Amino acid sequence: MGSSTIVAAAVEQELGKTTEATRTVLVPCKLGLHLRVAALVVTMARKFQSDIRFCSSHVCVSAKSILGMLELGAVRGKRLSLVAHGPDAQRAVQVLSELFESKEVFCKENLTSETGEEVSYGHA
Repeated sequence: MGSSTIVAAAVEQELGKTTEATRTVLVPCKLGLHLRVAALVVTMARKFQSDIRFCSSHVCVSAKSILGMLELGAVRGKRLSLVAHGPDAQRAVQVLSELFESKEVFCKENLTSETGEEVSYGHA
């Protein structure tokens, strides 16, 4: 990071424009953080100005990148650190962590067919 970047970040922070927020989330879905779930997270994350990242024990990725989210390889029960930096960091962390907590919306692993039979997709 160059000295001008450090100075700019310090000025923003002093003016109260940049905040940081963190929270730990748990992957609740039976199928883990698969493509549909990752797309939902990315769609929500892109609504915020802040830089938002999910970190596992081995990698940190942008919450605004579908490939990054899939790179986490997060399985059910995996703990991820959610970190945001920017003007709406607190709100971004709140909304995304609530998304992980709303299993009914987040984890639609089973669908019902027109005949009323339960249809699952993905691998068990």
